Amino acid sequence: MFGSPFTRNNSISSPPSQFRDSARNAIYQQLPPLVVTSSSASSIRSAPSQYNNQQHQHSRSHSSLHRSKASSVFSGRRSVRSAPSIYSSSTATIPEDSEPLSITVEQLVNDIDYHETYYKQVQEEGDDDDEEMYKICLGSDLQYQNIPESLIDWNLNVTRCKLMLIQLPEISKTPDFQYSQQSLPQLVGDLAQLCQLVLIQPHITDKELIYTLFSSNLYHEHHLDVNFKKSVAEISVKQSRLLQINSPRKRKNSILSPPIISADNQLHLGFKYKEIAIRNYLINLAAAATTAYEYKLKTDALKKTIRLSGDKKKISKDEKKKLWEQVRLDVFRRAGLE
Repeated sequence: MFGSPFTRNNSISSPPSQFRDSARNAIYQQLPPLVVTSSSASSIRSAPSQYNNQQHQHSRSHSSLHRSKASSVFSGRRSVRSAPSIYSSSTATIPEDSEPLSITVEQLVNDIDYHETYYKQVQEEGDDDDEEMYKICLGSDLQYQNIPESLIDWNLNVTRCKLMLIQLPEISKTPDFQYSQQSLPQLVGDLAQLCQLVLIQPHITDKELIYTLFSSNLYHEHHLDVNFKKSVAEISVKQSRLLQINSPRKRKNSILSPPIISADNQLHLGFKYKEIAIRNYLINLAAAATTAYEYKLKTDALKKTIRLSGDKKKISKDEKKKLWEQVRLDVFRRAGLE
């Protein structure tokens, strides 16, 4: 059983060097089937809905919307410690004379959901279901797991993905609270020590998206190899690019909107394809971190059993390799990477 979803695992060690590369290659071989077009990570077990059936009313520009009030998906005390938010490499800088608003990670995540739910209903009332018109979060469709998590630190890293935005919310559940679109809010509270806010321009290039992924703090406590993270980021984004190339562009009123072209004459990656890239990147890092963690637990348990039996033999390389493969296959199955 895993511990708290928001705890660090500093005791995690790397797998044996003699088959670290083969394990990494095994993960690479599993990447192509990862790319899916559904809007949810169906292979990941999700926690119960975080919404209550209480009613909440919000008025904006002479219009109002009644919706279920979202309770916090988090628990625990809130301190006033702070950590800086960050921009992606393709965004503008924060004005020096701006005083950032302070907000907890819990409130921001719930406000992001509130914004998307509100504007989704506005779009549906106007007979328009274009996700890019109301979605602002690249981790919106990622689901929290029940406790214990089947993949280590999954919930913490889902929260980190939910803080990857193309813009800040325009509305808030907190009375008299308004986000500034010119500067990022200052994250405060316990989770602020573990999370960072990343604002990504809607028309970020593939190279910039790859850099944003592997330089983010996703699973950074597990000290995964930087070349491995970069390779997974590259494959995830390239697979999303192929999906977009092979998918017909959505037509509205039989008229195509003008495409947005980057400097290298390439269509910018659409919102849902960036979502897929981030989800696949997250799942593969989760599988790698969980495999290393559970392998260490099992080898430690095996060493203890041998020691208690009075046997002075050591675990052989073949035994270690077999144990690693068993752990890897089990983790991949739970992650949906078979």
